[in-house]
Amino acid sequence: MDKEIMMGLTNELIKQRLTEKCGEAMFHFDESYGMLSFEASKENNLKVLQFLFDDEVLNFRFLTDLCAVNYPDLPGSELAVVYHLHNLQENIRIRLKVFTSIAEPDVFNASKLSAAADGMERDTLDF
Repeated sequence: MDKEIMMGLTNELIKQRLTEKCGEAMFHFDESYGMLSFEASKENNLKVLQFLFDDEVLNFRFLTDLCAVNYPDLPGSELAVVYHLHNLQENIRIRLKVFTSIAEPDVFNASKLSAAADGMERDTLDF
């Protein structure tokens, strides 16, 4: 059995696997109230989401929530699409944030990766 699986999934292990696979595409790691949060560029949102889903150790296959947040004081990054993902087997949640400008609010659609994303993305688009 894989040594990492035997040790259990930790925020440090999640961060390590993400940086090994996605490198500089991942940044601003933070841990608030035990939940690991991080950012990816909007060009890499699907790549990161797919890796989190496919990786046999990480196994983040449940999209708990998808929403948008407005940051009017951040020129060029006024909008954030926030993905809350859950590894049901280890009962661990993480948060991925993708920032974009209000002038170009386009972010790649995640509904091909998760059927649950479809309705949440429509609600977020209305925002």
